[in-house]
Amino acid sequence: MPAERVLICGAGIAGSVLAFWLAKHDYQVVVIERSKVDQKTGQGLEIEEPALTVVREMGILEELKANRTHETGFNLVDQQSRSHGTFEVGASSPTGELEMMRGDLTEILYKAANKSSNVTYRFETVLQNLTQTQDKVIAGLENRNSKTTTTEEFDFAIGADGVKSRTRQLIMGPPEELNCFKPVGASVAYFSIPKEDQDLPYSRLCNFPDRRVIWIRPIRRDSKEVSVYLIHLQTANTTLREANSSGDRQKQKAALAESFSGLGWEAPRVIEHMMNADNFYSDELVQVKLPTWSQHRVALLGDSTWAPTPFTGQGNQLAIIGAWVLAQEMSRHRSRAAFEKYETRLRPYVETCQQIPLGGYAPYLCCPKTIWGIWLFRTFMYLLSTMMRIYARVVPAGKSTGQPSHSPEFDLEVDGVSKSTR
Repeated sequence: MPAERVLICGAGIAGSVLAFWLAKHDYQVVVIERSKVDQKTGQGLEIEEPALTVVREMGILEELKANRTHETGFNLVDQQSRSHGTFEVGASSPTGELEMMRGDLTEILYKAANKSSNVTYRFETVLQNLTQTQDKVIAGLENRNSKTTTTEEFDFAIGADGVKSRTRQLIMGPPEELNCFKPVGASVAYFSIPKEDQDLPYSRLCNFPDRRVIWIRPIRRDSKEVSVYLIHLQTANTTLREANSSGDRQKQKAALAESFSGLGWEAPRVIEHMMNADNFYSDELVQVKLPTWSQHRVALLGDSTWAPTPFTGQGNQLAIIGAWVLAQEMSRHRSRAAFEKYETRLRPYVETCQQIPLGGYAPYLCCPKTIWGIWLFRTFMYLLSTMMRIYARVVPAGKSTGQPSHSPEFDLEVDGVSKSTR
C-alpha cells in the first residue's frame, strides 16, 4: 500500500519540525513555502524545555548551539547610553542560554527534514485553492515564478502558514468572519542594520515616552549586522495601524520613521538604515483563537492556530511542541481522528501559554507612557540587577539549580513513555 501523502503549507519552524517527524513515520511529505529557499527573516528567539527535548531527539542540538547569537545578556539604557541595569544570561534576563535568530533556526530545521527521501520542499509556491472529498484533499499549487498551477491529491493537509494563514481562510473563512484575531494593543517591526562596536556583547533596550521602545540585539559575533526591534504600545497611532493593515513596506517604514524620529539615542541611525532594510517586517500583534483546529482532513498548526505573540515568549516553543504532538498523533491514528487527539491533548497547554504575564499588563509596565513611568521602571530594573549580582556572589559556584524553563510543564510522551519536562 503506498504511503499517505501530506501537504504542509509553510516551511517555518512548525512546518519543518512536522515534516521531519512525519517522514520518520513513513509519510510522504510535500512542504510548500511562498518565500525563497535562502530568505532569512525574523527575530531572535530562545529554545528551552520542553521544546529542547524535541530538538535533542531530532539530533540537531549541537548544530543549534553552534549557531547561537552569543548575546551575553541584556542592558537597559537611557538616551545617553547610560546603563540602568544589566542582566547576564539567565532566568531574569530576556537573553536565553540557547538564543538564536529565527532565520538560522528555520534553515537548520529545513535541512534536517530535507535529508529524508520522504520529504520534498517546493519554495516560491503558494496554495491557490483547496477542496476535500471523503478520503482526499485536492490542492491547487501555484509556482510564483512560472505562474503555473498544478492540481495534486493528498491524504491530509496541514496549514503552518502563519497568522494570516491562507490555509485557514480556505477551510474556515476569512478572519473577520471567524473573529479569530485578538489584538494586544501593540505593533512591532523587525529588521537588520550594520553593526557598530557598541552593539556587542549585550543587547540594549531604550524606552521612550508614549510606550515606544528601540531594542538592538546581536546576531552573531562574525555577523556584520545586528537585529533591531521597534515596539510601539500605542493603539491611537492610526497612521501606523493603517500602514500595517495595508501591508505596504514603504508606508510602514514611513510611519515608523515619523513615530520614532527625534527621540535621541540610536534612533537616527536606526531610522536611516531601516529605510533601506531588505529584511524588514512590521505588523500589529494579535493572538489567534479558534473554536476548532481542523476541518475533516485539514489541520492547522503554529501561529495559524494559536499565535501567542512575542509578549508571552512562547511562540517558538509552541511551534516545536505542537509539531511534535501532531506528528505523534498522526503516527498513532493514520486518520482524521489524529487531529481530534492532537487538539484535545494540546489545547489546554496552548491556552496556558497564550496568557500574557501579569494579567496582560506586563508589556505596559515594561513600556511606560510617561517620563516619570520610565524613571520608575529604570529604577526598579537597576535595583533588580544589583540584587541579582549580589546573589551571584553569595551563592557558591555549582550550587545553583540551573536555568529554569519559562514554559509550563508538558508531557511529551517520548518513546511512548510519559515524560514531563521543564
